Amino acid sequence: MEFSTIGAEDSLDEAKLRLESVDALIVWGSDIILGVLIEKHLSRGGNCGSACELDILVDPSVEQNQVWRPKYIITTDDGEPVMLSHGP
Repeated sequence: MEFSTIGAEDSLDEAKLRLESVDALIVWGSDIILGVLIEKHLSRGGNCGSACELDILVDPSVEQNQVWRPKYIITTDDGEPVMLSHGP
């Protein structure tokens, strides 16, 4: 999936603009990844942090992935997201 990043405190209007060019947004808290935001989440209201999907795993092991079966998997390199995919 093509993605970009956005802050948890950013507005959903900003997210809507960014989602015109990518499939999803990875939502950052102060220093951790909080969730994933896609267009259907925009109707939830609030800001990006309150509207995002929290069912994610960041850099999971195969075992974690099989046990948790998250909606989204984020792979990072030196703490920066490099790949976003749907869970199993």
